[in-house]
Amino acid sequence: MTAQGSTGRLLAKLVASVPATIGAPDVRARIAAYYASYAAGDVAGREALFSDDCLVEDPAGYVVARGAEALHRFFVEGIPPDWSVAFRLDRVAVVGNEAVATTLSVIDAGARGGLENVVTTHFVFDDAGLIRSLRTFFDADSMNDPSTN
Repeated sequence: MTAQGSTGRLLAKLVASVPATIGAPDVRARIAAYYASYAAGDVAGREALFSDDCLVEDPAGYVVARGAEALHRFFVEGIPPDWSVAFRLDRVAVVGNEAVATTLSVIDAGARGGLENVVTTHFVFDDAGLIRSLRTFFDADSMNDPSTN
């Protein structure tokens, strides 16, 4: 989708003027790889997307990892082995080295049941294109039982 009017061109020019050391296509590709790694069960691939000094808050305000070692523990121990987690990536907005992604998280928690949850995630990338900071946002109003279609 491209903004057609002069207002859209003005806003697009404003966004393009924000300094960035990595391109928007690379940011989008890394975010897509992050979410795809859950369905694939690719913890190593997911970890490789992060800087060694990363900060992860899930949800925002609740720090689950500072640094690579804590991140590994979170990815390995934070999701019980009988759960499966997948994401449908709906939208990514990129400005400079930052992005916000909106997804539908689909969790199958085994005997505990399932959950669909709209999640908005704020990503900050370092100059090498690695995720330096990740903060997820969701609340009870965004959660529901999975579709039975």
